[in-house]
Amino acid sequence: MVFNTINKLIKNLLPLIILNIFVFESLHSQQLKTHYDEKLIPYNLPKDSILSFLKKTKNEALLRKDTTLLIKTLITQSRFNRANLKYYEAFSAAGEALFIAEEYNNTLLIAKSNEELGALTYLYKQDEESGSYFFKAHQLYKDLYNKKKISISDLFKSHYNLVLHYQRVSDKINLEKSIDTCEILAKKFKPKPIYEIFLKEKKASFDDWNNQPNTALKLLKDATIQLENIQPDSGLVEIDQKFLLILYGRIASIYKNLGNLEQAKYYFEKFSKIDGVIGETTFYRSFLYSRYAEVLKEEGSYAKAYEFEQKSNTIGNAYLNPRNEKNKGFLTIKNRYKEELIRKKEQLTLKNLELAKKTEDILRFRIVLFIIIFFIVIIALIFRQRIKNLRFKQKQKDSKELLDLKNKELTTNTLQLIEKEQLIKKLRNYIEETSSDSKSKVLLKSIERNSVSLWDSFNRRFNQLNKGFYERLQIKVPDLSRGDRKLCALIKLNFSGKEMAYLLGISLGSVHVARHRLRKKMNLDRNQNLTKFINSI
Repeated sequence: MVFNTINKLIKNLLPLIILNIFVFESLHSQQLKTHYDEKLIPYNLPKDSILSFLKKTKNEALLRKDTTLLIKTLITQSRFNRANLKYYEAFSAAGEALFIAEEYNNTLLIAKSNEELGALTYLYKQDEESGSYFFKAHQLYKDLYNKKKISISDLFKSHYNLVLHYQRVSDKINLEKSIDTCEILAKKFKPKPIYEIFLKEKKASFDDWNNQPNTALKLLKDATIQLENIQPDSGLVEIDQKFLLILYGRIASIYKNLGNLEQAKYYFEKFSKIDGVIGETTFYRSFLYSRYAEVLKEEGSYAKAYEFEQKSNTIGNAYLNPRNEKNKGFLTIKNRYKEELIRKKEQLTLKNLELAKKTEDILRFRIVLFIIIFFIVIIALIFRQRIKNLRFKQKQKDSKELLDLKNKELTTNTLQLIEKEQLIKKLRNYIEETSSDSKSKVLLKSIERNSVSLWDSFNRRFNQLNKGFYERLQIKVPDLSRGDRKLCALIKLNFSGKEMAYLLGISLGSVHVARHRLRKKMNLDRNQNLTKFINSI
């Protein structure tokens, strides 16, 4: 019975034990991503087994040639070593991850590698470099989010990295914008409740810089109360209280700046009682020890001040002194991957230049080819047009020659008809004068009945050969009479005055007068030839 009860109790408590392990480990590095984020490490795996597990996973990735798994493992190794203050190993893994990710050209893994290097350089207070890594990662995360390849929580964490950077470099404007963005994104999903306290602490920095220390203190103290008195329904857990180290330190620093040494000492004391060195607060702890030592000196507690100054120096010598063998190592590792990336980028730049040159040569060849083809087409079109023009001119010439020939035939026929008419007229006059018998009268009537108007016959044939002549003449000289138009037709065919007189049934003098009037109507000068003008129509 007792045995069964114990078994049942263990069964009920086991999920809680696993949950506590998960909570402790996942929040070990509170503000930056942890080694659990890539979901490679089982949550129930003992801490002392994690490195060997990751080593095994890395070997499997190399054996299977699984580049994605390899890069994720390296990033996870870096985060685990960072959390355990093994910065040499952390920088080595992160640098290798970025190098392989760049080679593999995986956007998400490049972003994560840059983010991890940003976290490491942030902890080492290399602000310009950490900002560069964070910005590069953030731009990639934004692009991935716009393509719906990552969740809004990933974008939120990327914005929060920028919040950390802007707070560090005291960029008021961008800090405020980034905090606002985080709060807007937080409304669209539910981040861990501790992030609300993180953002309060960041807002306090903004108020402190704007000479509003009381507003900053209120925010920090509100956050402190929330963590000191965790409510069951708040979503906060015990490990979140580690962040009190930062909150106490911030409050103490503000009181020190205000000259309130008593309150400054009170909060420095509270900060110093928080056990353990959290990875991301290692250097902040060193800074606070130094500030606390200054307060103690001012109140005359020299022995205690020396104690905390030594604590600050111990952290500084262990992690920041370049003469330290481990630090030399991490700098060497960092530079090695940096040089490799620079070399790779230079090679890529050279390849791009070669590709650009080839592209330029191809483009130049295409342009030259296009120009040649263009000119060939233009020359062909010009040549074709010239042939068409020549053909048209030849056709016009042939048409004009044919028209001239037809008009000459018309003139000749008309003149022959005039001669025949004159002969018939003479014959009729002779018959009328010499004979008056019935036979002669019948003959005269037959001649008169069969005779056709000479002008009508000429005009009909003229219109057939010179289509549109009268219309063009009317457009050019609108006020011409019917007789004027007849005269123009005869002038066009070079009839003599006498021939015109006969055809028109008027005297030769009347023809000369008609020509004179025609010149006036056409507004022709004395030196302008009437025949040439009419032939041009």
